[in-house]
This record gives sequence, C-alpha cells and structure tokens, in this order.
Amino acid sequence: MQRNGGHGVTIADEVSIKPGFMRVLDRKDLLRSACLAVAGAAMMVTGMPGVPASAAPSSEPWPVTLRAQMARLTTIGFRLNHAAVEQCPRTSAAIGLTLDHIGAYPQGDRPAVAQLLGMDDAPQVAGVATGGPADVAGVKVGDDLISIDGRKVSDIVAAMPKGALVSDELEQRLAQLPATAPIRLGLRRGGDDIAVAVQPLQACAARYVIKTDGGIDAFSDAENVAISSKLIAFTANDDELALIAGHELGHIAHQDGDAGSITQRRAMEDRADITGLHFAACAGFDPEAGLQFWLRRERQDMLRWFRDPTHRSRTERVKLMREEIPKVHCPFSQPASG
Repeated sequence: MQRNGGHGVTIADEVSIKPGFMRVLDRKDLLRSACLAVAGAAMMVTGMPGVPASAAPSSEPWPVTLRAQMARLTTIGFRLNHAAVEQCPRTSAAIGLTLDHIGAYPQGDRPAVAQLLGMDDAPQVAGVATGGPADVAGVKVGDDLISIDGRKVSDIVAAMPKGALVSDELEQRLAQLPATAPIRLGLRRGGDDIAVAVQPLQACAARYVIKTDGGIDAFSDAENVAISSKLIAFTANDDELALIAGHELGHIAHQDGDAGSITQRRAMEDRADITGLHFAACAGFDPEAGLQFWLRRERQDMLRWFRDPTHRSRTERVKLMREEIPKVHCPFSQPASG
C-alpha cells in the first residue's frame, strides 16, 4: 500500500498501493523509537513508546522481538535490493549491515534495551545479511562500529546535526561510498578491536522500515518500504515476507504515483504483484510458498467483502501471480516503466 502525500489511508487488512508517494515517510516523524540502518537495504524501526509491547509475545520483551524482525529484514531487504538493481531508479553501495543505536530509543526504555541487547553508546551491529558482503568479511551481530575508512565513528557522531539519528546518518554515509572500493570498518568485539574490509555491491537504494503501530500493513513511497511489526509476525516464513516486500519494491522500481482512475490503479497493483514476484524469486525466495500469506489471510479475514475496490481480491491476486511463476527469469529485465 502506498501513502498519499503524507496523509494516505492505511488499510489494515490489505498489502496494497494507494495513489501518490512523493512524501510518504517523513523520517523525523517516523523515527521515534528504535532506528537502524542497513547499508544497501536500509531499515528503520518506528513507533511510540509502549506500542512495541503490544506486538511482542508476552514471554519475550519487545526489543528482543524487534531485533529478530530486524535480522529477518536485513537479509530479505539486501537480497531484494540486489535482485532489483537493474530496475530501480536509484542505486547505492550495499553491504548488508544493520546498525542500531541506543540514542534512537525512548529515554525511559534505554536502560532495559541496553541490558537486553548488550548496547552502550557505540552503534551496534544488529543484523548481518546472510551471504552478503559484511557477512563474508566476518562482521558479527553484536559488534560495535568504531570507525569507517579510518575515521572514528565518535567524531562522525559529534559532527552530526542536533537531533540527528545516528543509525540513519551512518547508513547514508555507508550507502554514499563508492561500490568500487572496499569499505574499511573498525569493530569492537568482546573488548578486542577488529579491522575488516567489506567490498560493497551495487544495489537498489530502497530503505526498509518497521512500523510498530497499526495493523497488518505495508506501504511504500519513492524510496522507502514500510512493513508493520504485526505483519512481520503474521508471516510464516521469509518467502512470504519477501513477496510482500517485493511488491512494495515493485512500486518503487516503477515510480508509481497518482492514478487517474481505479482501472489505472489496479493496473499498478497488478504490475507491482508481478514485478515483486520476479524480484523475490530472483532473490532466491520461493514464490509459491510466499503466496500462502494471501491464502491464509483470506481465510482469517472476516471483512474481506469490504476490501478496497482499487485492488483485486486476494484469491484473484494469487491466481495472477501463480500464472506468472513459470515465466520467472533472472536477472529480471522487464523495463521499469513497462
């Protein structure tokens, strides 16, 4: 689903697209709780204090639940962005690294978050994309990031504008580095300083956002894919989550904007379903397994007859995508405007 000029309607029981996306996700509004950056597949966690707890099982603290969701999207987002590199309007250096910082959490939650996640004042590696450049270079979850290409992270942070989000700023810095040369990272692991050289890949510059408020929901704008924590929790596997994220990435690839009619908007939705399926399949996910999300959601949705008229029914969407599976070819080369 896409938001319209910053005020579009969220449909809690549909993963779909609304018209317009040029100013959907204002980072200053969104980044109010945990914020993390994924180089090449940037990810942020958004929501107000108290909201995350409702999305977490009672047996697990919400920071732990969110960290697990961050880890899933780190790998999924990196793989999708790499698969979509030829179709996206903007690309950047990608290393498959998720950063988190204690300063992005609400003040009152920081002591508990620090204890649960082992965080201090340094940016911490919260996720590493399996098989990605950071993983290959030996970066581990829990490492503290101390320097980038020889410059101390503490100096970089000190030079940031007041109120800047550390993870967001560092993610942008990493993404803006050339993908033609290794990025030298200084890490601290268990009290030991470690130096690694990470060779970036060129990938789609889309960012992935976890929203801790709202229902089972996903939407996108020109450069961000937002997925609710509840939707992530509802997915049975990464194939399902990749198909949903791939759909939103399809809208970014096609630069979908305002639709002039319901017919045009449905055409955008169909195209995003098809494009997203190709992205997910080319990223190594099973599209048939991913389609089970829609079928399960259809069985559980008592209000399905009141769905948004701009979208096909879920069963029709599944039929459309199933017919496309035999046509999948990688790398996906359909023109982004096609």
